[in-house]
Amino acid sequence: MRYGQPCTALHFDAAWLRLPVMQDAAGLAGFLREAPHKLLVRYRDNSCLAERIRLHLRSHLDEELPSLEQMAQMLRLTPQTLRRRLRDEGRGYQNIKDNLRRDVAIGMLERSGLTLQQVALRLGFSEPSTFHRAFKKWTGVAPGEYRQRGMQLTGADS
Repeated sequence: MRYGQPCTALHFDAAWLRLPVMQDAAGLAGFLREAPHKLLVRYRDNSCLAERIRLHLRSHLDEELPSLEQMAQMLRLTPQTLRRRLRDEGRGYQNIKDNLRRDVAIGMLERSGLTLQQVALRLGFSEPSTFHRAFKKWTGVAPGEYRQRGMQLTGADS
């Protein structure tokens, strides 16, 4: 916050605009019902820390993902506190990153026409071979085989 400035402004990363809308009409009605109260009482984000981290990482997947220390700094926590709070939620930072990459990779393989190399690059892997090894570790099959199985299942359904 900066006081005494010539204009009032709010800045945020444009990547947030690419995220899917997570609310429905009922959620909007509830938000609007509570809005007057929220204007008077400081808003508190009740979402779990792991989900906040996942959302941040999701919007920066095509970049090098931050280390635990960098993420702690962004969240204004010490690395020890971040580790402890994630442990309390039953999660680990590397686990969050791996699960996010796995989920996004599966989505890309199922719904996009991207090559395996393009998928690897979009997920922040510097080498397709690293992506192949990671995907096989996550799912038990290579990404090309996973895609082929999905195409066979889709062809069988039609």
